[in-house]
Amino acid sequence: MTRRQSEQSEHLVKMANQIALNFGEQRDLKQAAQHTGEHLDRFWTRAMREQLSAYAASGGAQLSPAVRLLFSVE
Repeated sequence: MTRRQSEQSEHLVKMANQIALNFGEQRDLKQAAQHTGEHLDRFWTRAMREQLSAYAASGGAQLSPAVRLLFSVE
């Protein structure tokens, strides 16, 4: 992964985590994961979703609990 790709991934992770937080991650984890996934499907490009998915598949260390649940990272 290039430095630019790494920076892009960090930015996508930050945005996804913020989206999950806005959807009430602290109140209902499963619901926040569902709404976050719907948001990503509606508003993110396929390339953005694929890059976040690849990050999750590589361990997803910085993903919030709802985003981890969305990608089933354990």
